[in-house]
Amino acid sequence: MRIERLAAAEDVEVHAMLTELALDEQERYDHPRQTPEEVARSTAVPRPHFTGENHVLVARDDRGEATGLCWCVLFDPGTGLEGEVAELYVRPESRGRGVARALLGEAMALFRLRHVTFACVWTRDDNPAAMAAYRSAGFTPTEQTVLTWLPLPGR
Repeated sequence: MRIERLAAAEDVEVHAMLTELALDEQERYDHPRQTPEEVARSTAVPRPHFTGENHVLVARDDRGEATGLCWCVLFDPGTGLEGEVAELYVRPESRGRGVARALLGEAMALFRLRHVTFACVWTRDDNPAAMAAYRSAGFTPTEQTVLTWLPLPGR
């Protein structure tokens, strides 16, 4: 076996495998299904490089003081514009006043305006306030398991 880096973004065999993967995966999640032709049209071989955008939304009180922030990231890895709520923070003294809900409302408006095809947020399930805020914005837990790798010494 030989492992190589893809040389051409127009590799027919790679496109076919990515299409097969997308078709197979859509059966595992509760969202609208696409036909094989639609999946093939919307699937692209990833480009070697892509860029993204940072959008930091800031909530301010009537005195103009910052009470919370929502950092959103937009990027297109070659499969359509994706969004992530990278951070959501509300100062302790401002919690329970709808700041998180308002920030997430603006984030979702940004995602809709930019025609984001997929959005995610990472949080801990032992943070009920965050879980409630994200769920109220339309995020739902998925069936996926997220594994992480950190470059620790000795690995």
